Amino acid sequence: MESVMEESNVENIGLSSQRSKPCVFCLLNVSKYTCPRCKAVYCSVNCYRSEKHLQCSESFYKNCVTEGLVDLAVSQSEREEMIEILKKASEADEDDYEDSDEEECSLAERLTGLDLDKDTDKIWDVLSKQEKEEFQRLLRDERLGGLIEFWSPWWSHKETSKVEDLDADLKPDKAFPQLYKDIPHISQILKNSKPSSDLRFTVISTVYSYAYICRLHNGDYLNTPLDCANEVLHLCDVLDTTQNYSSTSDALHACLNRSNEDSSSIQASQKFSISIIKDIINIIEGPCTQKPLHYLLRALSDLLKMFQCAQKEISKDLKKEKSSNETLISHLKTQRKKLFRSEKKILFLLSWAQSYGLALHGCLQELNLEFCELSSELASVTNTKKQFEDEWKGKRPPTKEPLIEVLN
Repeated sequence: MESVMEESNVENIGLSSQRSKPCVFCLLNVSKYTCPRCKAVYCSVNCYRSEKHLQCSESFYKNCVTEGLVDLAVSQSEREEMIEILKKASEADEDDYEDSDEEECSLAERLTGLDLDKDTDKIWDVLSKQEKEEFQRLLRDERLGGLIEFWSPWWSHKETSKVEDLDADLKPDKAFPQLYKDIPHISQILKNSKPSSDLRFTVISTVYSYAYICRLHNGDYLNTPLDCANEVLHLCDVLDTTQNYSSTSDALHACLNRSNEDSSSIQASQKFSISIIKDIINIIEGPCTQKPLHYLLRALSDLLKMFQCAQKEISKDLKKEKSSNETLISHLKTQRKKLFRSEKKILFLLSWAQSYGLALHGCLQELNLEFCELSSELASVTNTKKQFEDEWKGKRPPTKEPLIEVLN
């Protein structure tokens, strides 16, 4: 089924050196694709769905459904609306179902007695193959958006009173991330030198990537730490390479460009990407002037936790993996080392922020200017596009009549 390639955001390897590798599942054909989850290379959809890879492929679909269901409101009317959506999905492709001697029970009957808020695994199991595919389409098309409560970032809270317990004022699901307990002093890491002043631009890039992924996953980023950590690395190359930036603008535009790549599985609208700049500003400013590093240190601590959880997830996969599949095991170990290196760099940035984080306040004016300039450019482009569409009476220009017509 070719849709598996699209559903799992499988990416074509592209590099000739990788194409020459054999499929890790059949070991017969040259690999053509890479699984974005475990980085295993394979040749076809049949190998992608093989028993050796079943845990990875099934968990992708299950996570998508679980993420969609966990945040649904719990009112009876919305539960019934959810059942109606799935019922329509099951009826839409009824003609394409495989022939069966026994008539399948209706979706309503299969969902009877299940708690839509808690029994997500059981709900997934009772869905047919076609229903799972339709549910994925609903998620991609954002047709379930009306049923999902949008997450409000913890860093958007501002302290209004001089005496206020920040954590006590927030609901449990909006509480601040825990501060990492054993932050080393920067002098313990750099014993014979001082940190570069350009590190503040590295932190800006890192915080942008963190806020982007948090919002992209609607606050549910720690439930899929491995996926989220890899997405952070895609946006923020400074965590995995020796790349450095020399200005706020360079750091921002590098992240913006990577988030808007056509091949990226985390591509979002330009408006979304630009709005993250405001998140950076809020995190750097903190809840109030008396606590300027409160949000910055917690954001980096939370990111550190994400990478630690991602490594634990890989370690669990390694324990479950059969020793005979040496290629896949090698991929997982390589990925774990990559995450470990990035974790250490995040810890270094956390140590730097603890001592020099106030230096980021000097970047606030430039961050605000970048946000205003990019927002203005986007508004201008959007307005021009609308004018053309109004003139064309559609999104595409009308077909031009031929200047010369040949008569028979």
